[in-house]
Amino acid sequence: MTFAATATSRWSLLASLWSVYASFGLVAGSLAPLLERVRLDLGMSRAAIGAALGAWPFVYLFVAIRAGRILDRVGVRWGLVVGVAAIAASAVARSLAQGPVTLWLAVAVFGIGGPFVSIGAPKLVAEAFDEAERGRAVGIYSTAAPLGTALALVLAGPLNEATDSWRWVMVVFGGLSIAAGAGWLVVSRAAGLGPTSAGGSADPSLDLLADRTVRWVMVLAVGSFFVAHSLGGWMPEMLRTSGWSETGAAWLVAAGVLCGLVGSVVVPPLAHGRRRGPVLVLVLLVIALAVWPLLGEVRVAHVAVTLLLGVARVLLVPLSMLLLMSAPAVDAKRMGAAGGLFFTAGEIGGVSGPWITGVTRDLADDFRWSCLTLSIVAVGLTIAARQATRSESARAEIDAAT
Repeated sequence: MTFAATATSRWSLLASLWSVYASFGLVAGSLAPLLERVRLDLGMSRAAIGAALGAWPFVYLFVAIRAGRILDRVGVRWGLVVGVAAIAASAVARSLAQGPVTLWLAVAVFGIGGPFVSIGAPKLVAEAFDEAERGRAVGIYSTAAPLGTALALVLAGPLNEATDSWRWVMVVFGGLSIAAGAGWLVVSRAAGLGPTSAGGSADPSLDLLADRTVRWVMVLAVGSFFVAHSLGGWMPEMLRTSGWSETGAAWLVAAGVLCGLVGSVVVPPLAHGRRRGPVLVLVLLVIALAVWPLLGEVRVAHVAVTLLLGVARVLLVPLSMLLLMSAPAVDAKRMGAAGGLFFTAGEIGGVSGPWITGVTRDLADDFRWSCLTLSIVAVGLTIAARQATRSESARAEIDAAT
């Protein structure tokens, strides 16, 4: 461990980190259940609202690599404070939006804070936990953002009815983020968490990209985030278009997220070694097929595929990350740089996915072209998954021989 943390203090740090990461998911998912209300209130097209949903991933991809370096310099304690402050500011700024430009800018502020949280979380685990405890710690904090998103889906409707304004929903979510940040400051100070020594100045990115597996995993990252962000932003509206109420759609998508949390705990440990590639291919094929019943009117089918999609889209990132960890060029010293590359590449898909889904939605009376696009991307990613797995298998054979 990088600093002297007692058993109590490191688990307290993890609990506080969990609340900060949950605020990440809460604000990230705040617009989805209120999408049509916000769109009509601000006079925006579906393409414009899709572009707004992709604003924070757009900023994120430029900030991610630099955020890792800043975290090394100022430490996780203050790095997470910067992150949660920007997240809270984004929520409040959304409540003040008056049109497409101001909403885009408000959402974009989230992209400044998001990388500090998503990169700071594994950095904290590496500093505070020894090797034997890190797997459990990562599994715990990985549930925070999806649960925060599920909470946004469940609370947004009732809060909107209680306040008679979607804007006050954003203010409440911003206040919860501020509370999480304040709690983090108190807990991290009590635990004695301070700055860490900066790493070397050399940038290993080019060396990492020379690895064949890393390059294919970058393709997986782009496509996985494309699919996950598209579904995360538009699924409530897909269901609403198919006859569900705003509240019913939000609750159903939240149930899918909760199923995804169970899947993220159960599936990755089982998908080890040579199983990892086939499991990822299966997940991608499930997505390619499961989006189509959302166009129909059979509610039982809607429930089934929403739960399936909830599991599948949550599994995409951890399974892809496990492939990255097994790449020949990636070791423990380079994992931070590799993670920065992964999230930077991923947010290219995070930016384009919601926007393209909005554009294709405007081309038809329903989401048929959007579903076709998502299916094509998912099927195409199966090729990347197979190619990445080939190098992993080759590495396993070399390790076995030596």
